[in-house]
Amino acid sequence: MNTNIYYIIGAVAVLFIIYMMVLQNIMKKKKQQQLADFNTNHSGNPLTDQQNRLLTFGAILFYWRSENILGIALEKNLDMYIYGLKHQWDITNREEAKDTLNSLLLLNKSESFKPLLQQPTEENIKIRKKIAKGLGIELSVVEQTQSAYAWDICRAVSLTKWCYWCGYLTEDETWAYMEEAAEIANQHGKDWTDYTVSFLLGRTIQGFDLDELIVESKQLLNGDSLYKNKENSDIYKRYSFS
Repeated sequence: MNTNIYYIIGAVAVLFIIYMMVLQNIMKKKKQQQLADFNTNHSGNPLTDQQNRLLTFGAILFYWRSENILGIALEKNLDMYIYGLKHQWDITNREEAKDTLNSLLLLNKSESFKPLLQQPTEENIKIRKKIAKGLGIELSVVEQTQSAYAWDICRAVSLTKWCYWCGYLTEDETWAYMEEAAEIANQHGKDWTDYTVSFLLGRTIQGFDLDELIVESKQLLNGDSLYKNKENSDIYKRYSFS
């Protein structure tokens, strides 16, 4: 009886190993096909300084997600981004992608935060003090930022790249959305410090933990050596805000 059990366990283990090998091979082929499909629609041209500047407006989220900051080529398993767009953003096609991006560029969410930011409430003061401490800047500098515009803009730039990877935007549309995002940022902000504070204010007010990416934000702002992306540690110095 015991011997039969061992045989059964061994057979199940062998079948499981075979299953995992087959599954791994299928996933590998699927990833190769996804990359081939992406490359068909991707020019592969070297990015210009202006295009790198546009990508810099999404740097905080790109860096936090361990994505290449200055690049739009597909990097990882596309299924992860398709899933993320569907379940986090309700995006499954071109129309939904454009509707969501257009909404972000209208600053709908950040505009709704304005009354909160302009009130000297205890919670508002507490958030600003934490941001000042986390970024290593004076509270008076943080207090100058009265809009959370960068929360919408940074998400728009990041989301644009995801939508491009998933085939919901063309390459030309991708750059057009990023160009518009940068122009709107320039209308509402003044420099990368203001942009960083604005992003953190919006994200924190929406309910996210400030500590999740305050370190990454500080590294980018100060031009520190980025442990995830060392070659882009000085992007705020290389590419102007306006």
